[in-house]
Amino acid sequence: MGFEMKTRKMVVLSLITFIALILPSQLAYAEGPGTGGRRIRLDEEPAGPYVVRVVTSPTPPKVEDLYLEIRVLNAESRDILTDLIVTISASSTEGEDSTIDVIATHDNAPIPDEYAAHLLIPRAGVWSIAIQIDGPLGTGEVSFLERISSPSSLGPIISIGAPFAGLAILIFIFLRMQRDSMDKKQDSEEQP
Repeated sequence: MGFEMKTRKMVVLSLITFIALILPSQLAYAEGPGTGGRRIRLDEEPAGPYVVRVVTSPTPPKVEDLYLEIRVLNAESRDILTDLIVTISASSTEGEDSTIDVIATHDNAPIPDEYAAHLLIPRAGVWSIAIQIDGPLGTGEVSFLERISSPSSLGPIISIGAPFAGLAILIFIFLRMQRDSMDKKQDSEEQP
């Protein structure tokens, strides 16, 4: 009786441990600016009367998943400017007539005095990202190239398959231990 109780406690403890390890990884998946790794694309980049810093996320950017965070400074005073119109234009460099225009806002930004936007890039390839700034000091523009990757199909398979595989392993261990317990019980009953 003692061995069976220890076995059940061990299986229950294993299940609790398994759930405790899997649950945080599922909760950690997030979307939005700054998630999935960030990369500074431009830092202290002159754009007319402005100086611009651009951060992209995730790293690497994937189809329909490119966030830009933009900080704009006055080039002379180095003050952060928040009363601007910041327009982002993304165009494919691979000969296709595909252009995306988005206005960056403070609402999307994780830092209140920055601008941010989510670009739904429709396909993989190299894209030219241009950022135009309009404000009381005039206009400015910066640009850079960004390689957009195809979405990985391995991530969802692992996210879905790992919990089931872990559960299957735990069930196998439980059944194996239960069978071993029954074998020992039968052996002890057969011995006079």
